[in-house]
Amino acid sequence: MASCCEKYNCKPPSFFERLFQKSSPKFQTQELKKCLNIFDLTVQGLAHIVGAGIFIMTPGVTKMVAGPGLVVSYLLAAAVLIFTVLAYMDLGARYRGIGNAYVYVYSALGEFAAGLVGTFMMTEIALTLALYSVGFGQNLDRYVMGGYAHRLQVKYAGTFLPDYLAENVNLMAIALIVVCCVINCIGVKQVAITNIISISYVILADIMYCILSLIYGSNNTFAHSTDPYTGRGGVFPYGAAGVVAGAAITVVAFNGFETTVSLSAEAKNSKRDVPLAVALSFAISTTIYVSVTLAIVYLVPWYSLDESTGMPASLDAHGLTVPKYILIGAIMLAGFSIALCSLTTIARGLMVFSNDGLILSCLSLVADCSQVPVVAIVTASALTIIFTIIFSFKVLIHMVSGGALLTFSAVCYTLIVISYSKQKEVVDESSGLVQNEVDNRSLTTSEAQVTPGYVHNQEWKIVGWMASFCTIATLCIVLIYGPKSWSFWKIRLPIMMALGFINILILSYIKLIYHIQPQRDPGFVCPGIPFVPATGITLNLALFSALDSAAHLMTIAYIIIGIFIYFGYGYFHSTITLSKRKELELASVSEQDEPDQ
Repeated sequence: MASCCEKYNCKPPSFFERLFQKSSPKFQTQELKKCLNIFDLTVQGLAHIVGAGIFIMTPGVTKMVAGPGLVVSYLLAAAVLIFTVLAYMDLGARYRGIGNAYVYVYSALGEFAAGLVGTFMMTEIALTLALYSVGFGQNLDRYVMGGYAHRLQVKYAGTFLPDYLAENVNLMAIALIVVCCVINCIGVKQVAITNIISISYVILADIMYCILSLIYGSNNTFAHSTDPYTGRGGVFPYGAAGVVAGAAITVVAFNGFETTVSLSAEAKNSKRDVPLAVALSFAISTTIYVSVTLAIVYLVPWYSLDESTGMPASLDAHGLTVPKYILIGAIMLAGFSIALCSLTTIARGLMVFSNDGLILSCLSLVADCSQVPVVAIVTASALTIIFTIIFSFKVLIHMVSGGALLTFSAVCYTLIVISYSKQKEVVDESSGLVQNEVDNRSLTTSEAQVTPGYVHNQEWKIVGWMASFCTIATLCIVLIYGPKSWSFWKIRLPIMMALGFINILILSYIKLIYHIQPQRDPGFVCPGIPFVPATGITLNLALFSALDSAAHLMTIAYIIIGIFIYFGYGYFHSTITLSKRKELELASVSEQDEPDQ
């Protein structure tokens, strides 16, 4: 008689199998209250996107990176992100628990890749929140407190911290994060109600600003402003490179769809509402960004903007005192919105990370009274406060997009792999989730069976083909920038066209040979798979290449931190690994108790 280990196939997983073992979306989401409708979800996304981004990031990037050409940068960023948004809409409808890039990658590419993407995602959102919190604090201190908080910082911060850190301390930014931490701990519905109030006021203030710009601005200011110190002028003072760099930096300002999908488990009807909320928030925010950016550079010369307080100062330049303070009120509310949404997203991400055993289990604890992950919220708040102290505003604005663009690429990659993986869906009626379990049979030979739980056979082929695609796309992007000794038109462009043709052949081969696996009861299906998500991968990588060295170095730091966290803790405490170990122990005991036949 076969042993129990042979009977149940309970052999210990190898090192590489453990790296690629996958998790079905069996998250402890039944503890979270389902109270959000499509309006709540859309507002959450808008609050994250047009909250502080329009007031804090836009003036800074206009002055330092793109000039008036930032209008085109926002349009370019939106065009690039359409492909990523479609991927998020598909995956948001497919996985109806806590949704985020980490969850999606874990279900398709395995544990190690998910650990890296999870680190990218949560660190990136924390950096973005730090940027917006510092901008919020500077506006509040300058226009409301008359510089009192800055004077306190100068007087006392040096007592506790080295000079290079003390000068970055922003007391109002820290106070914002603490207050929003408390509100998040009270409950997610309270966060949604707060955001509805704040985002309504913010949109009205933006409309007011655009009207005033039409009245007091001029076309000459928009098209012919020249910086007297650098001699840069016109609509594109930094050239095409500035427009692309502006798009690469501002792409993170559209990241509200990550907030929306992270609340899938708390949505009343996530299959329908999450994809619609992602699309609505993206479309509305794109319109607002383009309109307000046009208004800013139409009202005052681009080079005169202050990096973090540019919009109120632009009204002050025209003596518009009352509108200035209305706008300052909008900035204050926007700061609360972005902090609330960001902390919500990071906390839900940490909760899922913890449920899978890749970080400390205490981070998944949910408070009985408010039904929110309190420990994760406090941890996210502490991490963000540390970032506000370590990095200055000018450094943060160049660092925030690298991890986001790589995360977006990973999500598009994941959608392709999942779409060609044979799956069965199990609906958990109590939690409203659809559990997508990979049925690990060959996509072309139904009789072939493989060990469940790992990326095997046909999935590996899709993973391999897409890895080749990404490598070739990266080579094409590298050729755009050099080597400079090679003529672009005679050498680099023909090589890029040949490589692009090879990539088209790879996608066509996948489309013709393999078949997209049908879903039962799909909420939204991305069109044009694999071409649409593959285009998203290419464009995201192209924008990543346009970032400066600070963003690239920070991305390397993300990778190192992610590897350290995984091999230092997650590799040994993974829920799947512990479950497999328990199966082995039970099988061993059964084998000892069972008499030989």
